[in-house]
Amino acid sequence: MSTHPAAPHGTGHAAPAHTDQPNWSGYTRTGVILAVVGWALFAIIGFLNLGAAEGAEAKQFAKARFFVAYLSGYTYWLSLPIGALALLMIRYVAKTSWGLLLTRPLEAASRTLPLLVLFFLPIAAAVAFKDHTTHEAPLSPYWWSNPSHAHDDHGADAGHDGHDHAKADDHTINKNREKAEAYGKRMLQKAVEVQKAAERKEREEGIYGFTSVPGFMITSAVCFTVWGVLIFFLNRWGKETSDATDPSKVDAGLEKLKNISSIGLVVYAIVNTAACTMWVMSLEPGWSSTMFPVIFTVNTFLTTFAFCLALFLLIADRPPFKGFMRPKFQLDMATLMLVFTLFWSYTSFSQFMLIWIGNLPEEIPFYLKRSNESGDRSFWWYVSAALIALHFALPFLLLLFRGIKLHPKRLRVVALYLLVICGIDVIWWIAPSAPQSKSPAFLMDVGAVLGVGGLWLLYFVYQLKQRPIFPDNQAFLLPEGHEHGH
Repeated sequence: MSTHPAAPHGTGHAAPAHTDQPNWSGYTRTGVILAVVGWALFAIIGFLNLGAAEGAEAKQFAKARFFVAYLSGYTYWLSLPIGALALLMIRYVAKTSWGLLLTRPLEAASRTLPLLVLFFLPIAAAVAFKDHTTHEAPLSPYWWSNPSHAHDDHGADAGHDGHDHAKADDHTINKNREKAEAYGKRMLQKAVEVQKAAERKEREEGIYGFTSVPGFMITSAVCFTVWGVLIFFLNRWGKETSDATDPSKVDAGLEKLKNISSIGLVVYAIVNTAACTMWVMSLEPGWSSTMFPVIFTVNTFLTTFAFCLALFLLIADRPPFKGFMRPKFQLDMATLMLVFTLFWSYTSFSQFMLIWIGNLPEEIPFYLKRSNESGDRSFWWYVSAALIALHFALPFLLLLFRGIKLHPKRLRVVALYLLVICGIDVIWWIAPSAPQSKSPAFLMDVGAVLGVGGLWLLYFVYQLKQRPIFPDNQAFLLPEGHEHGH
């Protein structure tokens, strides 16, 4: 049995848990502001995009664009409950100091899953709703539920031939660039043809395939159920362990949590693969990547950890953390955030490298949509380049400095910065799958991220208030933590 902190007056029991709660009113106000600004931006840009659409097909795509943007916001904030679930399980298996200090924010974040289930209903309704005349789901963001959503904008991008260049001054044409663009367009056109063939094949496999309405509903129900069961038991047993005054019950509770977490991490990896494949990867016809589920999962880790660390650094110098906090703990958290950043970079580069080496027509459209330097999609080329510099290079350099790691305000700024970058990364996954429009429709995605995030933050603060902010009957797990009890 571990050595527990001595209790006051020699009672032989662990010290009672702190009931102090910081003032979360600032977070509440932030949640309200984000919700109002986000949904207003989402609606305004969405209706402008709809008004600018010309023709029945373009208007249908503009309507479906609402749900593509909503899916961006939903996917990003889903990272928090499922990422918190994974980090909680890692905490109980590895018995980490950062895990103990962040237990309450992680538990509160995981308990927001019911809200995300509620937010999922509009997406499920868009996929399930069928027009009785066309037998299609006109609002669905997924091509497999609506054959007319087989995005022909790729063909439009590829259809520009060399006469556009002929209008330019012959003396200013860069021959190498022209040849490269022509080759890229041929490859893109070939990829479009392969995509369309893949779409026809997958639709002909029957309604009970994975990329189908029944497959979508069943997969989603299974994922939410598995996550929900794990979250329920981790929170229930976590509370019982934190409330225990008998040291033997604390040890028994931690052992029980360790056992379920060991199995849960394996199940979690399988369920996450199914979820990101169905909800994100299936947006792209014919595209598959064995690395994307890893990228998706690492992004949830980084998003959740950055959020919880930013919150923790606001209260680390106040009771009840003040008596337990050591510089080493903050250094460890900053280093772990750097590790997650490097792991994201490694997996993202690996995916790009494997697809580039394979050069398969059914796989390359994912990157062609996001790396076209000309035409309507040029915006995403700049986003792709920015992610390399801002999601890897900049945080990597910042988190190398010990002065930043040990400075609470500087580290909090880096954590908040990574929250923003992870959101841009999620939008980059999802938004380019939609047909391009003349209006800045990507602002809809930004609005959805802010809007969903505002409501999520309000519910998170509510959940955070339900329990003491620190389970200090487990302080014996912290290095030198036993000194606090003497």
